[in-house]
Amino acid sequence: MYSVIEDTLERGGRIMHIGTVIENLGYPKNEVRIYLAALDIGESTISDLAARVGMPRTSAQSIIEDMHARGLMNSYIKRRRRYWVAENPEKLMIALKEREAALKSIMPELQAKRFSHGGRPLIRIYNGSEQIKQIMDNIIDSQRHILAIVDWDDWLAFLGQDYLEDFIERRAKHFLKIRLLTPQTPSAAELKKRDEQELRHTKFLPQGADVKTCQFIYGNTLAIISLNKRKPVGVIMEDPDIAHTAALLFECIWQHSRES
Repeated sequence: MYSVIEDTLERGGRIMHIGTVIENLGYPKNEVRIYLAALDIGESTISDLAARVGMPRTSAQSIIEDMHARGLMNSYIKRRRRYWVAENPEKLMIALKEREAALKSIMPELQAKRFSHGGRPLIRIYNGSEQIKQIMDNIIDSQRHILAIVDWDDWLAFLGQDYLEDFIERRAKHFLKIRLLTPQTPSAAELKKRDEQELRHTKFLPQGADVKTCQFIYGNTLAIISLNKRKPVGVIMEDPDIAHTAALLFECIWQHSRES
């Protein structure tokens, strides 16, 4: 029996299953199966749809009625029989945006709960280069502008050119600006030449400044990463007071650092 779940889309050279894509938006699997079946065959009875997706009629009816209540299915009477049709797929996007708006409306309360543990900062520890890359993902996910103190040469040697170029591209795509403090070296000078196009402002640390760790400040978070070759480790501390103090120290160093 043909199944619309097997339909596929090609996006950027990758094959993506339509059903899987919609499920990843938060829709239950059986709803997705019925919705795609309704799109595929057009007007149909509940019996038609139940047979198409291979589920009991009573189960299909319950799911369809719930989808109708949420505006994903519609029905009409013709020759004393009720027929069902899938609503415009744009409804999926509208519903997704409505859920996103609802989540954003309670985000301040959710964030407040994160810092309601008796004033204790939230601390997470990451070991090794692969886990430390999760810190970089966290920086992107935060959607906040960044203050960074990094020895660019050490950072480059640790994560590699390809990874850092990818991180810079992802950051720029999200329009996240960064102010970077780093020792002045030939590679750091080359990096600074691309500042404008990569949403970065680089300054060079005072002569003799020996940077032993990498620090990233973003939102209420301070990330500190040690590049110890034997056991690199990173720590994320989420606390508004810690992040505020770290940002104050950054600004002091920034004022005494050089453009060239």
